[in-house]
Amino acid sequence: MKWIAVLLILLASSVILIGSSGNFREYESERGVWASIVQGNESYIAYFCAESGYSNVVTVEQGKTLSFDALTIKNQIGETLEARIEGDYPSLPLGVNVELEGGWIILSDMEEYYFEGNVSATSDAPIGIYEIPIMLYGDWDNGDAEISVCLLKISVIEPQVELTKILVSGNVTVPIKTNQSWTMRIEITSRGSEKEFTVKDVIPAEFEVDLNQTSATNGTYTFVKEGAGNMGSTHMKWVVTVGQGKSEYIDITIYTKLNPGGQQEFTEPGFYNLNDGAELAGYNIKTPAIVVEA
Repeated sequence: MKWIAVLLILLASSVILIGSSGNFREYESERGVWASIVQGNESYIAYFCAESGYSNVVTVEQGKTLSFDALTIKNQIGETLEARIEGDYPSLPLGVNVELEGGWIILSDMEEYYFEGNVSATSDAPIGIYEIPIMLYGDWDNGDAEISVCLLKISVIEPQVELTKILVSGNVTVPIKTNQSWTMRIEITSRGSEKEFTVKDVIPAEFEVDLNQTSATNGTYTFVKEGAGNMGSTHMKWVVTVGQGKSEYIDITIYTKLNPGGQQEFTEPGFYNLNDGAELAGYNIKTPAIVVEA
């Protein structure tokens, strides 16, 4: 990795030239201070770029939001420095949004600072690689500078893990006080490396799980009743290993049961959830509930 930095050269009676090397560019400040960008750790304002040449390389999945370090700078002026950064976003397509920390910060001599950023990509954001130019602004007692630093690279990829839940069989509109059954399918797809996942769901108290009609393509599953008597919900846990680019699923069959008063559910008209929503543990991914009307 390398530090790219800013060397401040005060104008005296004449302009000092620093050779003809292509390793620096010059900027003239409003206060008559020339700032030359050179390589090395001995410069006065330093900013960090990775070996790839970017301030950071950020990968975000469609439908996700994340935070990242946008740029690292170090004050080596020998006095207090005020600094801020600003991104230029015209290359970003609709559905990809990037925000960089934009306020002024104050650094003591030899102090480092990590400017933060946030990126979000909608579920239909275009997959691709996007580069964002960053400007670094510095202000101190004896001068100021405006510097074009290394680019920020944003890579939008498709989701590496996808969880879905659908109704395979059963009616979405049913009469009250009649025995009804449904089969729901939870499917997980992994586009990353082979990995073990844990999927959880909750079946409300109005239903029983038909274990004889429940099966999975892979993994192990349990259904545990929680709560007293017929009022308890059923908690499902499915642990499954999914290979790269593969999918696995579990089919769960449930049916309406008799309530504590001996009547067949559903006893009243209304909307009922067949499940709370399948949840992928540790990934903040949860499917909507499947809803039927009685």
